[in-house]
Amino acid sequence: MSQPPSRPLGIFLIALFKLIKGALFVALAISALKLLDRDIADIFWVWITRLHIDIENRFVQDIFMRLDLIDNRLLKEISAATFFMAGLFFTEGLGLLFQKRWAEYMAVFETGLFIPLEIFELVRHATATKVSLLFINAVVVFYLLYLLIRKSSVKVPPLPG
Repeated sequence: MSQPPSRPLGIFLIALFKLIKGALFVALAISALKLLDRDIADIFWVWITRLHIDIENRFVQDIFMRLDLIDNRLLKEISAATFFMAGLFFTEGLGLLFQKRWAEYMAVFETGLFIPLEIFELVRHATATKVSLLFINAVVVFYLLYLLIRKSSVKVPPLPG
């Protein structure tokens, strides 16, 4: 009986990361549903006072003004979109864990889609976090592309190490 090909550690880590993101998105979607028929501004006020944040802060005031725009319909839409994204991350992560080639293509496409947006955000206002996210996503895309090309008929030398 032949053994399945070993999975590269990089693929395993990317899959694990995608599954964790999926779980976080499920938690966000459920949290959005729990806010239905509740006064979000009151909930925000409780957190602001518990954390001893200055309510005169311009950022806090801006959030309070935007909270009035959130209604049940918007919360349901946010929840639905977040559940959808969770499904994509779970599909991608499980596909990578089970070494499905389509999952590698999906991961390249999904991760690569965010790179132009990250570059745009970086140009608008550069932060260490934005640079790090762009770097990590670029490394993931190039790594997966490298593996896909290597598995194809094109001869590519293996990565060092």
